[in-house]
Order: sequence, then C-alpha cells, then structure tokens
Amino acid sequence: MWQQQIRTYEPFNEQEVADQAVILTAFQTFEDLLTRENKMAHFTCSGFVMNPARTHVLMIHHNIYNAWGWTGGHADGEADFLAVAKREIVEETGVADVQVLSENIISLDVLPVHGHMKKGAYVTPHLHFNVTYVFEAADDAVLTINEEENSGVAWIAVEDVAVVCNEAHMIPIYEKIVGRVKQLAI
Repeated sequence: MWQQQIRTYEPFNEQEVADQAVILTAFQTFEDLLTRENKMAHFTCSGFVMNPARTHVLMIHHNIYNAWGWTGGHADGEADFLAVAKREIVEETGVADVQVLSENIISLDVLPVHGHMKKGAYVTPHLHFNVTYVFEAADDAVLTINEEENSGVAWIAVEDVAVVCNEAHMIPIYEKIVGRVKQLAI
C-alpha cells in the first residue's frame, strides 16, 4: 500500500524527516492525495536516471519551469509510484530501456509549485509530495523530446547539474540523490 511506503520510509536527512512529517499529517487531513483534484497538495513521482558509470544524469528542460530537471509527473490516481516514475521517463525522454536500480524510494520531498498556466488554464500554487526512484539507462540511448512537456533532453555530467539547474531549491535534492546512490553503491 502506498501510504505504508511513506510511513516506513527511513528519512535520509533532517529535510526528509520534516517533509515526511508534513506528508503524514496530510494523510490525516486530506482524503485525496493521489489526484490533482486536491488543489493544495498531491503526489508526484520522479525518476533520477543515471548512466552505468554514474557520471551523468538524464535530464529534461521542463517547459513550465523553464529549467533542467529530473523526469517525473503526477500520480493521477495510480498507487504504484515506481510504475509512474518509469512511465514518465519513457514519456519525457523516449528512453524505453531503463532499469530500476532499487525498488525503494531514494528521496522523499515536499516541493513547492508556483502558480502557472497549463493548457490555457491557471494552476494555483500547491505542493507536490514527491517520491523519487533511481534508474539506469545506456548513455547512448536515443533521446526524444516530448514537445508538450519539454524543450530538451540531455545527459548532464553529475558535476554540472548545479550549473545547469536554475532552480536553486532543487540543487540540494539532486546532490542528496547522487550522494545516496554513491553511498548505497547502486
């Protein structure tokens, strides 16, 4: 059960302890956290895709955020977060041959989303309760831009992620994930 995954997740750092507490409180406050019908907060799932040498991360240039970042999307009612993360990798990069390195959540984050326009409608500011999984793909895989969602797909050197990412609040999260991958030797 998806709620049990969040309850039993062992936070990696102080940020994750605090974020997990917020999410667990939301379980008691809101009935629907799996769909965008909850305008205050809902679940999203991300895939952090690395090459076999762990020197590069597969990233997209996201249209809404105008920033390089991981792949991911809304759960939209789907309780299998790992499947959502994998589906989003394929949809956003065109890379279908992607391997799960761990079926365990590698990062748990509460992410703020600023108000924006999407498909001609205003989306109010809200929170994403984001779960991230780590994957591997060949760095010579054919990449495809999904023009509805992104304007670029590229392998970014791990040491350059902080340089290309123009969302300052995301850099510590990406660094945390890279550190966890190294620590877990996956």
